[in-house]
Amino acid sequence: MCGIMGNNEVDSMKNMMAMSVYFIIADAFDLDAMDIEPSNDLEKDFHMTSETKQNLSELVVDMFAGRQLDFSSIHNVQDVVDQIVTLH
Repeated sequence: MCGIMGNNEVDSMKNMMAMSVYFIIADAFDLDAMDIEPSNDLEKDFHMTSETKQNLSELVVDMFAGRQLDFSSIHNVQDVVDQIVTLH
């Protein structure tokens, strides 16, 4: 591994995955990733439409080997991160 971004390899991997989620969200909503906060609401703050929702979903599938988002439990950025980073 090139660098440590956590207390151990697992934490580092989770942190890198979380960073990737921020860049995916930035891409889907045409935002600067550095302006995104975990508490940002996808609908209220980013005005998510069916088109951006589909785009976000496709980007996640592409980046995370087919991982599907469950939008019924996603409200903010942290919810997206949790679904991707948390292993079920």
